[in-house]
Amino acid sequence: MMPVLRKRRHAARHRFLAISAIAVVLLNESGRSGGQFVNPTRAETEHRRAVLVQHQQQPIAITSSSMSWSDSPLLVYGSLWTHRNPSRVLRNASAGGELGFVAFALAALSSFFNGSFPVCQRIPKAELDPVLFNGVVCLGVFLSSLLVPAAFSVPWVFTVGGAIGGALFVFAALFSFIAIPKAGLATAQAVWSCSAILVSFAWGAFGPAEIAAPVRDVIGSAEALILLVAGALLIVNCESIAKIFSGEKETQTALNGEHVASEERAGGIASAIAVGFFGGSVLVPFKFIPPEAAGLAAVPSFGLGALLAGLIVSAGYWKIARKEGTLPTIEGDQLLAGCASGALWNAGNVCSIIAQSPPYSLPYGIAYPILQCALFFGGLWGIFVFKEIQGNAIVAFWAGAATLAGGIILLSVNGPGA
Repeated sequence: MMPVLRKRRHAARHRFLAISAIAVVLLNESGRSGGQFVNPTRAETEHRRAVLVQHQQQPIAITSSSMSWSDSPLLVYGSLWTHRNPSRVLRNASAGGELGFVAFALAALSSFFNGSFPVCQRIPKAELDPVLFNGVVCLGVFLSSLLVPAAFSVPWVFTVGGAIGGALFVFAALFSFIAIPKAGLATAQAVWSCSAILVSFAWGAFGPAEIAAPVRDVIGSAEALILLVAGALLIVNCESIAKIFSGEKETQTALNGEHVASEERAGGIASAIAVGFFGGSVLVPFKFIPPEAAGLAAVPSFGLGALLAGLIVSAGYWKIARKEGTLPTIEGDQLLAGCASGALWNAGNVCSIIAQSPPYSLPYGIAYPILQCALFFGGLWGIFVFKEIQGNAIVAFWAGAATLAGGIILLSVNGPGA
C-alpha cells in the first residue's frame, strides 16, 4: 500500500510542478509587459512546451542553475504570493490597461496617416507623373527617417532588413499612385486595405516563426476575413448598389468630372491589389533584425532603402519606358507635396513600429488590421473633399465601412496573436 501512495504523491508533485511552470511563464509575460499578457510567437510556444516536458521528466530536486528564472518552478511561490496580493493585481491591471490603450491609440494614429498620405497627390496645380511623384514620396520618407534617431534617442545603425522594407514600400506606393487616378481614392483604398489585411493575416498565421503566432480561433478568423471582403466589395461597388436600389440605370463611374472606362478601372483595382500585397509585407523584414537594431533604430535604413529603390524605379521608368532624353521637370509645389506625402506615410509607419515594440508589443496580426482602417479615413477624404461618392452611394459606402470595421475587430480578437 505504501509504494502506491508514494507513487501517487510523486505523480501529484510532478503535476504541481507542471502547473507551476505554466503559471510562472504567464506571470513572467505579465511582468515584462507591464501586466499585459502578450501572445507568444510560435517559437516561444515551442520553447515553453519543451520546458514543461523537461520539468515533468526531472526529479523533484530541481535546481535553477541551468534555467532562467522564468523557466524554474522553484520561484513560483513568491511570485504567486505577490500576484495574489490584491493591490498588486490592481496595479498590474491598471498598467496593462494603460499600455493597451496607448498601443491601440498608436495603431489608430498610424491608420490615419496611412489613409491621408495619398491626398497630397492632389495638391499641386499641375499633375506630376505618378511614377515620378512616387520617387519624390520616397525622398520624403528618407528625409523624415533621418529625424527618428534624434527624436526618439535611438542609435544610428544600418540593417539590411530595414532597407528591404523600404524597397517594399516603394512598390506599394508606386502602385497606389497608379491606382488612384484610375479607380478613385476611396475605391483604391478599399481594395488595397482588404488586400493588405489578407496578406498580413497570411504572414501572421502561416509565416516564419519570427513573425507568425498561433491563431486563436480559426472559425472566428474565417468569419472576419469574410466580413472584410464583403465590406470592401460594398465600398468598391457603392455607386452601383445605390443605383440598383434607386432604380437608376448604371452609367460609367465618374471621377473628377470625367468618365472612366471599365478597362481603366479594372487596371486601377489590380494596381490596388498589388499595393496591398507589398504594403502588407512592409514590416515583415523588421522581424528578422537583431533586437538591438530593431524597431525605431531600423527606420533610417528603411528610409535609405526607399530612397535608393525609388531612384532606380523612377530613373528606369523615365529613361526606358518613357524614353526621355532630358531630366524631368518637377515644380516646387510638386516637390513639397511629394515630400509631405512621404513624411505622412512615414509618421504612420513609426506609429505602427512603436505599437509593435515593447512595452506595447501588439502582435503583427492585430496591429496591421488596425492599420488598414486607413480605408475609413481615405473614404472621408473621398466623400467630403473630392466628392467622388455622392447621394445614396454614401449610405452604401458607410454600410461597407461598418462591415469592414466589424471584420477588423473580429480578426483582432480571433486572428494571429489575438
